[in-house]
Amino acid sequence: MIKPNIYVEKLDAYSITPQDVWSDDAPPDILKIDWNEAPSDLTFYQKELKKIIGKSNLIAWYPDCLSIDLIEAISNFINVRPNFILTFPGSDVGLDTLCRSYLNVGDKVMAICPTYENFFVYVNQMGADLSKLVLEEPFILDYELVANEIESHGELKMFYLANPNNPCGYAVTSEIIEKLAIKFPQTIFVIDEAYIEFTKILSSAPLAEKYSNVVILRSFSKAFGMAGLRLGYMCAPIPLIQTMNKIRNGKNVSMMSQKLGIFAMENFDLVKSWIDEVVFSRKMFQDWCINTDVEFFPSEGNFVLFKASSPFELCKALKAEGIYIRNRDSLLPGYVRITIGSRSQTERLIRTVEKFMNYLVD
Repeated sequence: MIKPNIYVEKLDAYSITPQDVWSDDAPPDILKIDWNEAPSDLTFYQKELKKIIGKSNLIAWYPDCLSIDLIEAISNFINVRPNFILTFPGSDVGLDTLCRSYLNVGDKVMAICPTYENFFVYVNQMGADLSKLVLEEPFILDYELVANEIESHGELKMFYLANPNNPCGYAVTSEIIEKLAIKFPQTIFVIDEAYIEFTKILSSAPLAEKYSNVVILRSFSKAFGMAGLRLGYMCAPIPLIQTMNKIRNGKNVSMMSQKLGIFAMENFDLVKSWIDEVVFSRKMFQDWCINTDVEFFPSEGNFVLFKASSPFELCKALKAEGIYIRNRDSLLPGYVRITIGSRSQTERLIRTVEKFMNYLVD
């Protein structure tokens, strides 16, 4: 038998959500709110996609490997200079590239947990030593706690924080991140801002220009509703950008993704209307939780984590009704997570969940 990489061999495959939604037999009225994408296509992209598809050589040619126009648009959108920006086919690939570029066997890495666990795969595949700083409920991040934990671990190579957090939903101010970066200049602070557009917390992206050890990941999969087109980017100090460019494959960011990403940022008023609707629906669902005595964690993302007395049974019952939600029981015992969509989608969710209150409240 041909042996794989010893660190990959030890890994468990990342757990994905049910993929039967792609079956030809799947019903047309599925409400897919299990993976924090937009639950359905944002209609304002359709007309622009038709224009993009009509352009020459999108299929025959490799894309612009430097993503020149896209990076210029991102730079204008987030007010970070272009040479501090690197594009990827999804921010996941940015995380993976960063870990492959900077982690060695035995390097110490810390992650605030509960969190987005796909990051663990990228760390463990390199043979690095991952430690988890597990926050207790109600999941409030305290600067002194984090600073003390980092100090106690000695030389820490990398620190990961999803901000806003997934799956719990809390957010951390940029000031706390900046204080940590200053105090621990030899640690790379990796801030995953996949859900930043749904919160009032300011992005930490400008810190990548200011400090040599801050990396910010951003995504078009969540607020922009483009998960299927795979587009994300990183803001990082120039030396880190130069190193990652040695192994980054620029051919993987399609021209269709690049052009639609530019359109989205140049027409952000359309995206902002969608974000506003999600924020409204999020409050509506959280208000419902309060009124029905369902325990939940206040969220700054496009999702809400809430308690269920029977998570598996609740997910199964909702799936039978065409609604897919995420069972988070293995990560946080007794919890499920739903993605927030439009007002009508959230109203449908509430109506359906109310049929199965025996699975929520003991």
